[in-house]
Amino acid sequence: MHRLITCAIALALLATGCDAIRRVPDARGGERTVEVAVFEGGYGIGWHQQMAAQYNAAHAAERVRIELWGDPRAVDKVRPRILRGDPPDVLLMSKLPIWLLITTGKLRAFDEALDRPAHGSDVSWRDLFVPGTLDAYTADGKTYGIPTAFGAWACWYDAKLFRAHGWETPRTWKEFLALCGDIQAEGIAPVAFQGKYPIYAWWTFITFIQRVGGLEAINRINKLGPGAFSHADVVEAARRYQDLAQRYFEKGALAMTHTESQLQWVNGKAAMIFCGLWLYNEMKATLPADFEMRCFNFPAIEGGKGNPRLFNGEGAEYLFVTTASRAPEAAVDFARYLVSPENAPGMAAQIGVISPLKGGALRENVPPALQSALDMIESADGIFSVRLMTLLLTWRVQVMEPGLAALLDGSITPEAFCAALDAGVVEALKDPDLIVPEPVLYDPRAFGEGK
Repeated sequence: MHRLITCAIALALLATGCDAIRRVPDARGGERTVEVAVFEGGYGIGWHQQMAAQYNAAHAAERVRIELWGDPRAVDKVRPRILRGDPPDVLLMSKLPIWLLITTGKLRAFDEALDRPAHGSDVSWRDLFVPGTLDAYTADGKTYGIPTAFGAWACWYDAKLFRAHGWETPRTWKEFLALCGDIQAEGIAPVAFQGKYPIYAWWTFITFIQRVGGLEAINRINKLGPGAFSHADVVEAARRYQDLAQRYFEKGALAMTHTESQLQWVNGKAAMIFCGLWLYNEMKATLPADFEMRCFNFPAIEGGKGNPRLFNGEGAEYLFVTTASRAPEAAVDFARYLVSPENAPGMAAQIGVISPLKGGALRENVPPALQSALDMIESADGIFSVRLMTLLLTWRVQVMEPGLAALLDGSITPEAFCAALDAGVVEALKDPDLIVPEPVLYDPRAFGEGK
């Protein structure tokens, strides 16, 4: 690996939580305890606790016990324990300096387990994952993180509202802009946006880049190549995104939190919103009974180089096994059990998560909103993603997020925005203590581009 560790990452690791807890002790009588710490976010931990109980019952004779706990502040509680050298055995959270943990040898690679049959299957665990979902934490041919969910970026809408007005979901960007004009003419904001958190704009921007410049543009960014963002294709993507924001974002959107903007959409004040698959789980309690939540893939851009049958997707809700684990084999085995063909359907049914395993989410087990996401996924030629923001954390906070906010509010030109992104990357790479893994690149021809 090339070296990439920033002072900001190190400081984040050293930060301590005021109510940090110590490692769950081993049970008496020689029983091996595997402590699993889960970030308790929108999906809760009820399903995870159920899986732990089932695993314990099935492995009682082997004297292995899973002790699973979760907390919305789990990351703050785990950081000081990593520093002390007594981390949980399994971490199901990503808001840690994961690349620092990988490069300092604190996380275990899963490759041996990935090459064995999956839990309850004759097929290797690796071959069951949707291609691309293992990429986020892969370095030097080793895989350090296992996704428990599938992430996809889409445009969400209310099918009932669309039917009432005779609106069709657009296939091209020209059709999308025409639709926005029709929506606006009805006194409805075309697009809601989570403007207080500019990171929500990142995935839309990356999708714009692929549609305009194809996977070659994505590869240039993933390689951290000089001038990758200042390339004409990326500038054009930024120009189109700024135009959309200036003309069709809901008034006041740039000051709204994610919940505020999403409620505007749910309440019919805005017709569409770009977001990930987690949106259903976040909003299901507030959806009106007759709201028909559906999604569609980002439209094709006329004259663009990108295959419109791809979508911005990746693994999500990653789990990791620490090298300090007292029972590493049992910890990895629980990971195999959690992300397995036999348990994926239940996860989808209980907490509305689409599995990263092929065919893991059965259509009958998910609500119509996620069935529409399955339609998008199943009709796609593949996925793409950019992991830059997980590598250059300071760049993300100091350059990328404020730059996106300035682009969308019109206070910076697309050219200046893209130049600032490039300059920020160059500055970040000057750090001699930085560790950047080899990039995961795409073959454009394999996806019908560049022929």
